[in-house]
This record gives sequence, structure tokens and C-alpha cells, in this order.
Amino acid sequence: MKQSLTFAVILLAMLSMINAFPLHKRKTEFSDCEGLHLDVKSMTPDPLQAGKNATFTISGDFTTHPLTSEFKQYIAIGEGFAYLGSYDQDICSDSSVSSSDIPKCPVTDYNTTMTIQVPDDLDNSYVLLVFIWDGSYTSKGQEWLACARTVVGQ
Repeated sequence: MKQSLTFAVILLAMLSMINAFPLHKRKTEFSDCEGLHLDVKSMTPDPLQAGKNATFTISGDFTTHPLTSEFKQYIAIGEGFAYLGSYDQDICSDSSVSSSDIPKCPVTDYNTTMTIQVPDDLDNSYVLLVFIWDGSYTSKGQEWLACARTVVGQ
């Protein structure tokens, strides 16, 4: 009887200790690329899963430089120096007929979602880059308007 009681007390103590340590899922945190602020509010699933769809919720304040139809939203995925994929999406349209998916230009308060197909060969460790760019190059190289990046699995 004493052994059963001792075992029960030890078991209850262990269960209490296990429940005392909450499981905190690590959320992927994005940071700005050298002062080019773009807010990636969420990424689902987090972390990305190879071969599945992923949805990003992205926002930004562009009152000082309104977004026009020349700009596109990009998401790039890489592993080390290997480039796995790039995806783009229109931000706005100059057309007088606006759809519910694409707002009319110019855009100053940017809030959107973007869904991509994650590459089948995605590893556990990868780099994500979310940026807004007009696709042009200058003497200084690429001129990005906004950017956020993260490294997952490092």
C-alpha cells in the first residue's frame, strides 16, 4: 500500500511539473531590411510546409510614397545560396473597373493577403524575403520600396 501511495504521489508531482511548463510555439518573426519597413502580420502555416499552400498577411503605410501599378508584391524563398522560388502579386490597378481583389491605384494604406505554393523541396532551414519593388534597376542596383525578411530553422 505504501508503495502504491508513493508511486501515486511521485506521478502526480511529475504531472504537475510537466503542466507547469507551458508549450510556447515559436512564431516566425520578420525584421525590416535596412529601414525598408513592411509588416508581415502572419504566415499560415508557421513554419512553412513543403508542397502546401501558405498564406501571408502583409501591411504597410505608404503615405509618403503611394503605391502605383508599377509596383508588385514579391515573396522569395531560398536555402543558403540556393534559390527555391519567387512569387509576385499585383498591388493595385489603374483600370477604371476595379475588382474586389485588386484596389484602385494609388494605395497608401496597404493591407493584403498573398497565397503561394511552397516548393516541394523546402528543407527545415530556409530564408524568406517579402518585398515591394517596381522591377527597375538603377545605378545603385535594385530599388526596393519596402522589405521584410526572416531566417527559419537557424
